[in-house]
Amino acid sequence: MERKTTFLKYSAGFPLLLALMLVLFGVSAHAQGYDLVVAKDGTGNYTTVQAAINAAPTGRTAVFTIFIKSGKYYEKVTVPNTKPFLQLIGESVANTFITFDAYSGKPMPGGGTYGTTTSATMLVSALDFSAFNLTFENTTGDSPQALAINVNVDRAAFKNCRFLGGQDTMLNNAAGVRNYFKDCYIDGTVDFIFGASRVFMEGCVIYAKTRRDGGNGGFITAANTPPGQAYGYVFRRCYLPANRGLTTYSLGRPWQNDSGSTPANRTNNKVAWISAVMGPNLINPAGWSTWDAGTNTSVITYAEYKSRNLSGNLVDVSQRVPWSIQLTDADTATYSRSAVLGTWDPCAAYPNFCVSQAPSIALANFLATKGTATTPSALTWNISWPITGVQYQILRSTTRKGTYTPLYTTTAPNATDVNFGTTDPIPAPGASYFYYVRAAKTGLATHISDTLQISSTPAITTTGAPQPFLQGGGQPSAAQRLLVTAENLTTAITVTPPAGYQVSTNGTTWFTSAAPLTIAQSSMGSVASTTLSVRLNASTVGTFAGSLTLASTGAATISLPLTGTAQAAALPQSLLLQWWPMARNNQDSAAVRAAALTASTPTFRKFVLSNGSATATIPPYSRTYGQAFSPSADGSWLAAVGGNGSVLSRTHYEQFTVGGAGTAAMRLDSVLLAAFVNGSTSNTKLAVVWSKSGFATDSADVTGGQGPAGTFLSTANGGFTTPIFTSSSSSTYRLALAGAAGVALSAGQRLTFRVYFSCGSTSSATRFATLKNVQVKGEAGITTSTKAASASVLQAYPNPATDGLTVAHPAAGVGAEVAVYSLLGQRVAMVPCAVGSRATQLTLAGLRSGQYLLRYASGAEQFTTHITKQ
Repeated sequence: MERKTTFLKYSAGFPLLLALMLVLFGVSAHAQGYDLVVAKDGTGNYTTVQAAINAAPTGRTAVFTIFIKSGKYYEKVTVPNTKPFLQLIGESVANTFITFDAYSGKPMPGGGTYGTTTSATMLVSALDFSAFNLTFENTTGDSPQALAINVNVDRAAFKNCRFLGGQDTMLNNAAGVRNYFKDCYIDGTVDFIFGASRVFMEGCVIYAKTRRDGGNGGFITAANTPPGQAYGYVFRRCYLPANRGLTTYSLGRPWQNDSGSTPANRTNNKVAWISAVMGPNLINPAGWSTWDAGTNTSVITYAEYKSRNLSGNLVDVSQRVPWSIQLTDADTATYSRSAVLGTWDPCAAYPNFCVSQAPSIALANFLATKGTATTPSALTWNISWPITGVQYQILRSTTRKGTYTPLYTTTAPNATDVNFGTTDPIPAPGASYFYYVRAAKTGLATHISDTLQISSTPAITTTGAPQPFLQGGGQPSAAQRLLVTAENLTTAITVTPPAGYQVSTNGTTWFTSAAPLTIAQSSMGSVASTTLSVRLNASTVGTFAGSLTLASTGAATISLPLTGTAQAAALPQSLLLQWWPMARNNQDSAAVRAAALTASTPTFRKFVLSNGSATATIPPYSRTYGQAFSPSADGSWLAAVGGNGSVLSRTHYEQFTVGGAGTAAMRLDSVLLAAFVNGSTSNTKLAVVWSKSGFATDSADVTGGQGPAGTFLSTANGGFTTPIFTSSSSSTYRLALAGAAGVALSAGQRLTFRVYFSCGSTSSATRFATLKNVQVKGEAGITTSTKAASASVLQAYPNPATDGLTVAHPAAGVGAEVAVYSLLGQRVAMVPCAVGSRATQLTLAGLRSGQYLLRYASGAEQFTTHITKQ
């Protein structure tokens, strides 16, 4: 008796199905012994699942069992290929979770970022793996790609398990291998069941969720079945319940069968739905989708057999895409369990595995979405396996550990509905509501959800961390940018900068510590994302440190440290020194190049130019795109062609070198470039890193700058671990090499910088990183000598000095002068010498404390020494 016969209202099998509770797998499982036990409370052999797996023996030829007591185990779990026949058994599918929150593009603890496959909460790489009564979860949300499980191996079997996620919930990753799922629950939003394996799903609930990101469409499967493989995904007697009515779905789309695939028939996608029951308005009339205009439908096998609605009537398939198949009765034998799985029989491998058991009460997707003063909050959830007669009760408290009272009660009228919910007014300002769901039915274990909070507590949030400021020449420093948001406020936000600093929301009107800025809240108590500009504009020279505060009644005060320096001298000039147009080739412009610099040609590592073919669509060089390149000549970033995909890699870059002919020093302050990845914004990241040793002994990130949206936040400022996310068209970015000071190069020294790109598009072609108008700015021919003249030639006293000093020098000729330079080579003071004099008075008033370079020049004679200003 199949569990999912309960999905048809007209079925007579439901009483008999309840009788099957006497042969539950869970009952027999609890009666047996286990090799290891995992318990969060320390009552087992181990407190984490991974520790128990690590302790399991290698090379087994018989099942090794690990029992996992109820609890949420927050960990990324891997079953290595050395540990076959491992079996994980949960105490309760509703309450035993292996959960994590990695996603494609998320930074990893040891450096780098996760990709799609590595984001999986559970990675199975050992043969003959099995799991019972477990929930595998990725809590990222609707997107981006975030796997609950990645199954890489043959003969992996799952019974009465749940797989919770959003985009890309479940990956069956290896071609040819066989996976079996019995009476499981899988939910998600986009391509949430995908891969190249032979997969048989029997009696499962496939819940295509209403998308929270506002998307109006989704895809259940994304098979990339390889040519010559007889089966991809086969779903037999599965239930596709309706969601909340806002998102329609396709039964599948053909992954890696698109205009960019190489070869064109790279995959022969196969998916079949046999005797499925479909909720109303869930599947769009066409049923199936192509990937893009280049999809080859002649190699696709997308099939259905007698899909029915909840009344037992056949679904109207008259508008299905013409290249899909409606199977006959005779065809169904081809899609049996034994036909798909071949010589492997999971029913024989595991006792009672293929005997259906009565479903457990297991809540999923409990959400508490805050409303407004006029729209109540929404409290929604679904049950994983629909069961008639379950009573659902929402309970509420004003404190997390307080007294909870019933707010709403309803009872499931049938065994087909899965969606439930109610509403509740938002709490008063300064208060919070706490909610949980209790689901119960006589004879079944009660399930209580997590507790969720809807808060009206005032809160201010800022994004971005200010870097040191530098002010010079009596002019304000460059402004830096923060983002400010707030909710539930009862009073405006007061923004108070420390002494010497100013803040503004429009870049025109500036506020000080004496007259702070106020940002008013809306009628709902919120502040939408607001750009806050901060600058140093001190009236005196010196060092300025303090905290920028943002405060509102009842909200925790935000305090951000600021540091900066105001100097009397003007800030260094920023002149164009070298330019690579990238319109025709990768040579720099000789007409623009500063006389002190030498020609330089950039080089690739693991990137190559576009081959310019009709398939690639973009030439290697053009006035429109500039230089076009990727890990492959046809524009693919996939690992299969040596690409780095959505993850920035230290081995994938274009390298530029800037240096002089060996006779002049210089200061470099910034790199400018126009860049984007054509045709994609999926994890299209850009970072720039520089070195003075050719990356032999040093390496440093750029320190931020400006893009099309203004000053970069510290969270995405062009550093390798804080990259810029490029837009859908070419944009100009100005990136500071080392803050406002820049990088000083002595005569003959060179600076090397690398530009890194990534692209997360799964298209196998036509995605190119583009660069044009790469520029380096700064000053050439500065003074940076550190060789002191002998005391008999040049003396400065007192040294250190406070307000002024006397410089003793050789007899001055016509035009002789004494000048003071910063250690970056910028002249900050000068006084002419009287002809014939041997001493000159120099005033240091206005200079900040620190080290300086003193130079005496008379005709061809030049002498330097160091001085210190106290």
